[in-house]
Amino acid sequence: MKIHIDISGQVSQKNYDSSLGCKRIDGVIKSVFLRKTTKKAIIKKYKGQVVNLVEKIHCILIYYCIRDILDDVDELIICRDGNFRRIARLLPLLFSEHKDFFKIKISQRRTGDKKSDGHYPALKTFRKKRYADKMISREMVEEKLFEFKRK
Repeated sequence: MKIHIDISGQVSQKNYDSSLGCKRIDGVIKSVFLRKTTKKAIIKKYKGQVVNLVEKIHCILIYYCIRDILDDVDELIICRDGNFRRIARLLPLLFSEHKDFFKIKISQRRTGDKKSDGHYPALKTFRKKRYADKMISREMVEEKLFEFKRK
């Protein structure tokens, strides 16, 4: 089973909210929302201290979006919005408690493909944040950032 992941409002764009949506092939849809004020505060506080901060925040959004729906998943298809190599390298660090995560193939959506299935949930949440399954707080991001530091 595959999960398509897409983001609306890049993490690197500090003046915009960010929402990340995912859709599993069997129809399960989830999305998370990160406010621009939270994003600005985190980037301001940790810029220069944390290496690859934008990619780590992107990975944290992916973590909170898909951690509950990883059953029987064999592939994650991530949209071409961030640095894919860094995201693919950092993502397994967050899923250390999921022993089967290392069997999941992480791939990038190709340019010629149709729109990602995760695009609609991300866009819907970006436009109206009430559709978000989870609002990401500063504490949630900082907790996972410290988890990166431990590894």
